Amino acid sequence: MSVILLEHPRTKDPRRQEEVVNAPLSACLFTGCVASVLRKNAIEVEVAHAHLRDWSLEQTVTYLSKKPFRLLCVHAMYLWEKTQDIFDLLSTLRSRGVTAHINLYGYYPTFAYKNILEHFPCIDSVTVGEPEITILDLGQYLLTGKNVSSEMNIPGLACRNSAGTVVFHPRPPIDDLDRLPFPDRQDIALYQKKGIVTYVQGSRGCYGQCTFCYLNPFFGDENQWRGRSAKNVFDEIFELYTKHAITKYYFSDANFFGPGKVGKERAITLAELILANNLEISFGFECRANDIEEHSISRLVMAGLTNVFLGLESGDPASLKRLRKHLTVDENKKAIQLLREYGIEPTFGFIMFEPHSTMESVRNNFEFLKEMNIMMTPAVTAHLLHHRQTLFQGTPDYQTMMPDTPWSGRETSCLPYEAFYTIKDQKVEAFSQVITRVCSTVLSLPPTFLDCAANTSTASIESSTSALTLVNNTLITIFEKALLHFETHEDSHSPEVIQEMSKRLMHEIRVLMESFSLSHK
Repeated sequence: MSVILLEHPRTKDPRRQEEVVNAPLSACLFTGCVASVLRKNAIEVEVAHAHLRDWSLEQTVTYLSKKPFRLLCVHAMYLWEKTQDIFDLLSTLRSRGVTAHINLYGYYPTFAYKNILEHFPCIDSVTVGEPEITILDLGQYLLTGKNVSSEMNIPGLACRNSAGTVVFHPRPPIDDLDRLPFPDRQDIALYQKKGIVTYVQGSRGCYGQCTFCYLNPFFGDENQWRGRSAKNVFDEIFELYTKHAITKYYFSDANFFGPGKVGKERAITLAELILANNLEISFGFECRANDIEEHSISRLVMAGLTNVFLGLESGDPASLKRLRKHLTVDENKKAIQLLREYGIEPTFGFIMFEPHSTMESVRNNFEFLKEMNIMMTPAVTAHLLHHRQTLFQGTPDYQTMMPDTPWSGRETSCLPYEAFYTIKDQKVEAFSQVITRVCSTVLSLPPTFLDCAANTSTASIESSTSALTLVNNTLITIFEKALLHFETHEDSHSPEVIQEMSKRLMHEIRVLMESFSLSHK
């Protein structure tokens, strides 16, 4: 075996409920894309999908220890406070005699490469940015029997020179994505068995410039949104449809539509290809609110569009401006309304609290969520009402805000990739703490409670639905009562008030939970 691509186990951290923001969905096909490029160039490669196969860290170490390989490339995911597990796994491999070159790739190592190479000697190199061609060059270099050194000058690769200093030479993004082979689908049967939707990536990057997003810095700011041709995307779907009978897809693009009229026309062309070839499929994607317009959406719905994730982020004009969304609240509203007219209830990206939030912005966000009838289930409502902006290395906000932003004092060996902050407005920070405790209580409920579909009888479904509605309404009422209290009381951000209010509100939720449990015994 020449090269192994590892999708490592992803240890869950129960303290972090916002895992969805940690790695953009577009990362899900990195490994398959790298595998296809290596195979196209006659390099023997295996994908070791420890995460998909539910392997433990020890199982992964045992498996890899028995394999012969020259290069191990690890798609390193940021696992919050559990990120150290990745480095422990690779250090253990070294201690068991593995001498192969170890490379990391993905979003997290791209921005943390210097810190990683300075602190973890078990890592030999880091691929920065798009991984396909850099890893191909690395593999071809190593398989000639040479060792990596700074003198080899592989663009896109960060490594240590002979003096131990980290060196890096950038690589421009791939200009024509149609040249890449379709991603390897080695484990497609297991994905189907587990009921995991099939991902397709039709584009990379985004034409937006949001301050909380590191997507464009990852690919290179000078080369933002790049789309495969509609025909190339269709050909991949057609192959999956005919060879594997796959009918459900989700586009892993951060922004399905390209910019402007050309982007809409490309989307319509894809829809027409699906319709002309009578593919009976369903699919979903992510986009900005300003991308939603009737003509393209109508054709896409006819072709099988069933779900849309909208990056709204806020219902407050000042917050939208701070986040550099280049969108208005009215545009957000119109996008939701249009999708609903076509039978699609969208899901949302939303930031209730950010470092510069004010009580006015929180109120505007809350009123927007109520007006648009977005808070319909406890799980969704709890996420929306307490969600804080995360500051990851590579985002514009991380770079510009941190010198002036108070730190919370949390430290891990994997910092400075993630920055922990307190909201500048002390009252908003206090309110955020209270609401986070309440919402975390709801989110800690068993999935069987939060999902009424887990019950099979009609009576059980009706009873569970009623309970879900009660919990949801109570959560909204609690938020509104607490918000009003903080708006009208100057001393509401004192530690004593925060503690007392948190206890009282969490007691309301717990009493509700206990009454529900007793009624179902």
